[in-house]
Amino acid sequence: MRKLSIAIIMLASFVLTGCGGDSAENVAKDMVANLNEMASILTSVTDEASAKAAVPKIEAVREKMRECAKRAKAVGKVDAATETKINEMMQAGMTQAMQSIAVAQERLAAQPQLMAIIQPAMQGMENDL
Repeated sequence: MRKLSIAIIMLASFVLTGCGGDSAENVAKDMVANLNEMASILTSVTDEASAKAAVPKIEAVREKMRECAKRAKAVGKVDAATETKINEMMQAGMTQAMQSIAVAQERLAAQPQLMAIIQPAMQGMENDL
């Protein structure tokens, strides 16, 4: 009886949240978290050593962004109310992250020796989303 209850609960959660237990809300939260992580990484670059240390971190976050994009496609369409909720959450979360990324990139652009180190890892990042 207990195994059946567990199986029913698992099936219900699968059906309600989509493939693999994922949901559009979870994907959106993860994408915002990834952008915040990227902002933190770029903000931490202050010298050659920190720029070199940032490269594998940037590449790892970009991989997580690509994974989020795949998950978003797998989740598929959501109803209008959920889409509105997600858009509001993304806009609130992404505004600060994107602002932090822009400030860090502007600061780094004034230091071409640092930008030269991290630029290859950031090339094409806009395609990850």
